[in-house]
Amino acid sequence: MNEEREFRETVGIQTAGSLLGERFLRFDLGARWGLSQERAFERDRDRELKQSPDGKLLEYDFRLDALPAGKLSASFFGSQLEDRVPRQFLPSLDRTRERYGATLLYNDRALPMRLSYEHTFDDIHGGRDRLDDEQFGRDALNYEATWQIEEHHSLRLEYEYEDQEERFSGLQTRFNTRRHDVTLDHALRFGRDREHSLDTLVRLQDEAGDLARDTLELAPRLRLQHTPQLATTYGGQYLEETLQDSRLRQWRGDVGLIHQSDPLTSTFNLYALRQDAEDLAGRGGGSDAADWGGTANFAYARENPFGRFHANLSYSHNRVRTADDRSSGIVLSETATFRDPLPVFLAQDHVIPLSILVWDPTRRRVFVAGQDYVAVRFGRITALQRVRTGRIHDGDSVTVSYRYRWAHDFELTRDRLDLRLQQDFTFGLSAYYAGSVQDEDLSRARFQTFGARNVNRHRLGLSYRQPRWSLAGEAELNDETIDPFSAVHVNGDLTLLEDARQQLSGRTRVSRFWFDGSGQSLERATTLLDAGLSYRYLLAPRLEANASAAYRYETDSLFGRTNGVDVTGSLAYKIGLFSVLFELEYDVLDLPGSNDNTLAVWLKLRRNVPVVGQPRGQG
Repeated sequence: MNEEREFRETVGIQTAGSLLGERFLRFDLGARWGLSQERAFERDRDRELKQSPDGKLLEYDFRLDALPAGKLSASFFGSQLEDRVPRQFLPSLDRTRERYGATLLYNDRALPMRLSYEHTFDDIHGGRDRLDDEQFGRDALNYEATWQIEEHHSLRLEYEYEDQEERFSGLQTRFNTRRHDVTLDHALRFGRDREHSLDTLVRLQDEAGDLARDTLELAPRLRLQHTPQLATTYGGQYLEETLQDSRLRQWRGDVGLIHQSDPLTSTFNLYALRQDAEDLAGRGGGSDAADWGGTANFAYARENPFGRFHANLSYSHNRVRTADDRSSGIVLSETATFRDPLPVFLAQDHVIPLSILVWDPTRRRVFVAGQDYVAVRFGRITALQRVRTGRIHDGDSVTVSYRYRWAHDFELTRDRLDLRLQQDFTFGLSAYYAGSVQDEDLSRARFQTFGARNVNRHRLGLSYRQPRWSLAGEAELNDETIDPFSAVHVNGDLTLLEDARQQLSGRTRVSRFWFDGSGQSLERATTLLDAGLSYRYLLAPRLEANASAAYRYETDSLFGRTNGVDVTGSLAYKIGLFSVLFELEYDVLDLPGSNDNTLAVWLKLRRNVPVVGQPRGQG
């Protein structure tokens, strides 16, 4: 039995207005101070634990805007607030968030500039469960300037300094990274009607500390508009990246053609890329690789008597060749998306598990192996599976960096064809087909350390949408080398009630997967059900109720059964200077081998005290 109670007494003030007129200084200030008393109680068959801590509470939120319409303007802001971080099927976390900073603006037509500084610190804690505690701190200085040389000629400079420190939940390890980032962006429009363009990007990133990553990039791109329908593009890129004693250099060039003629748009592209990967720590060499190929894409869209028809056909051909006398390669920032119950398969084989690093797309959060994801080997293939109690959610995208091994040089030829056809009918029905076929040919088979990966995936679906409800179904066949499966998906949403006072809506998704085990994975069947309801009701002009509920059911013939429940509700009442907020949260996450069941209740009472004698227009 676990129980936690907390009582707070607070007093606050809030005001807004201007000083010496709106054009001189505008302000918006709010502050709240108080005391807190807590009581935590835990009891099981062998022991009883009690704790009664107390402390002080301070919250503030302010913003100042000085000379907002002047040649030089400034703004200042600061806040320290307490709120909660919701987690689906798990208890919300308490968060104390601190932010402050300043911005200077130089408003000039030829050379506008912006200088800003921001400090952020988040302290996230999960009540008495220290495994959920997490801290994130960031200091950032940013400078931006755009030199408008002429009307169609500009040069933009951006510089950012960032000092970031994070302590992950469940660990005491702290990661600190300091980064300098300089970007130059040159844009030139030329020609009789300024129809041509030349854009050049230069970027330099220098990092120090844990998980430091250095980047140097130079990328010019030229576009020539020969006729209103025909354009060609020419591009080049040099990219050098260093991460954890691994250095990757890339040289790339491409030429493209774009032809637009309603209703068909055709795009063609040829490219060549050379990559040199080097292990700076001497742990087994690096790799040289060359990649060249081309793509062709055709997009068609046209109205017809039944509605609108869309079609997209793309074909790509590329060849990869690696040099001999090397033993390892490097992948930086491979993109992957988690989709339950499927794992994420990394593109390369024989991945070195200890070299895997997983970030969110902004590269501001590092995910921890064993806590947020696990790496699973399927023969030569490595897959990532998200942990249900971790910080990666179903549908989230991540970037992955890692090292991999091979024994000898090889040549890989890949041909891929993608097709999508869709008809949108005027009465709300849409029908579509999407298919992908990929064929790989791996030469020098007797030396290869991984096999070719072929793909044969087809999806056929229908969806029907009306103003207050929709229903969709899809059949999926994925016959690929690694993890073949077939699946059926049905999802829908419905607005049951909707008027000026209330709204009740629901959604559901059901999926069934069959894995036949003919690839690298094991035979199994999985059923996945997600359902949710949300309700809002205006009981009175000053009384509102909100509620939501989510349910997840997953059963896997190999890994067991999972149940998740997430229920939240709130009741807000305001009359005069008084406001009352009642909130309830109930969470269940029942996993094979573990169970988490939590009920939390919050009651907040607030009385606003007017500022007596305040001049008119200053409140």
